[in-house]
Amino acid sequence: MSLGIICCRVLEREVRSLVSGIPEVSHLEVLEWGLHTRPELLLSTLISRIQVLQEQVQVIMLGYGRCLTLDRLPNDFKVPIIYPEGDDCIGVLLGQERYLEALQEEAGTWFLTPGWTELGMEFIFKELQVHRLAERNIEPLALAHRLLKDYTRSLFIDMNLGDRTQLLHKAREIAAEFRMRLEITEGSLERLQVALQRSLQALQSSRLTIAK
Repeated sequence: MSLGIICCRVLEREVRSLVSGIPEVSHLEVLEWGLHTRPELLLSTLISRIQVLQEQVQVIMLGYGRCLTLDRLPNDFKVPIIYPEGDDCIGVLLGQERYLEALQEEAGTWFLTPGWTELGMEFIFKELQVHRLAERNIEPLALAHRLLKDYTRSLFIDMNLGDRTQLLHKAREIAAEFRMRLEITEGSLERLQVALQRSLQALQSSRLTIAK
């Protein structure tokens, strides 16, 4: 009896920190980052990976926020599919209530999770889809500056995992590039922990069903 996990590259660090040493976790598949910018592609990719993994495990946990996608997953998979609360990775790490509070405090807030911060400017370009929107002879960075001109704050979500010093250095670089001030707030693994606990409980229920 085993648990499989499919997670976004952006949440890989947090997911690995939780599942390390848990023997029930037999599979951990990390998908490329940025699929959330194309919800239909994210949906089809998750469906295809779940269909493969469900033949090997009894429960699957997704390391994703809903991302306009998870609520549309089919309900006829062979195994339970469990995922954390949160509209996206920011909601997963910060909590939806604190997420909304931060936006109410300052609408021009650009959130930096550790995973997104690690990717740096590549993430900025992907998230803003500047390569699709770029006009002829306009550099992606110049277009990114246009699109972010009304943002005033970069809010780094500190998870106290990995090389925190390096992540903060990158966060400062991003904030400086776009003339935003950098603020730091503490994130939480709580929602991922709850999803993991629910997944392990579902696995235990599968064990009991088979034992009968």
